[in-house]
Amino acid sequence: MQNDKVELEIDLQRALELVNTDKSVFVWIGGWSNVPLADLLNIDGSKVIDVDPFIILDKENYPKELLEYDAPVFVCHHGIASYELVKELENNDIKGYSLVGGIEGIKQSHPAP
Repeated sequence: MQNDKVELEIDLQRALELVNTDKSVFVWIGGWSNVPLADLLNIDGSKVIDVDPFIILDKENYPKELLEYDAPVFVCHHGIASYELVKELENNDIKGYSLVGGIEGIKQSHPAP
């Protein structure tokens, strides 16, 4: 019997495809950062939502605007916290993805000029 593993992490290319087709949105959970995510990715700021991760974990207070999407793409600094968050959300039957490598991975693949 094969165990169907739920996909929890996606790479930047797949995340951008989902966000650009309005099936998803980036959700920044990393707190302060010196590089705004929308600017770093050169995308419209409306495609990035900044949310306190503790609110996301409270099923009663889960942000309603995130329910409009198939699966939000959660982003933190290194991809560790967002991965753990997505695993916990999956336990609550809420689908989401963690961006592999987080914002630091984006910075490495999109260096500043």
